Amino acid sequence: MNDVMEQKIRAVLKNTAQKHQTISYRMLAIEAEIPGPQIIHKLTHKLEDIMRTDHSSGALSLAPLAVSRGEPAIPRSGFFILLRELGLYDGPDQGDEAIKKHDALREEIYSAFTTS
Repeated sequence: MNDVMEQKIRAVLKNTAQKHQTISYRMLAIEAEIPGPQIIHKLTHKLEDIMRTDHSSGALSLAPLAVSRGEPAIPRSGFFILLRELGLYDGPDQGDEAIKKHDALREEIYSAFTTS
């Protein structure tokens, strides 16, 4: 289902991809106007739905651009758990391998949004 919240999230992620940037969960929730309470919780569930939809349709998902504010600035554990569930990753939720996987996904997105 492509509801209004999903459309707003996708629009913010597309804008972020065009700038070759990442965006914190909090900023994404604010820019996509996710209603409270529990905006981060609502956002992460919607991001998981987006990832599943994109994966099933073979589309490039922009969800990896949403990251935690901490260091390293990568998605939280649930992102990597879902990647494993989708058969796209078999590593840990944290550490060098997770960082490398996120870097590869991010670069794939940036490449898709590079204009010649």
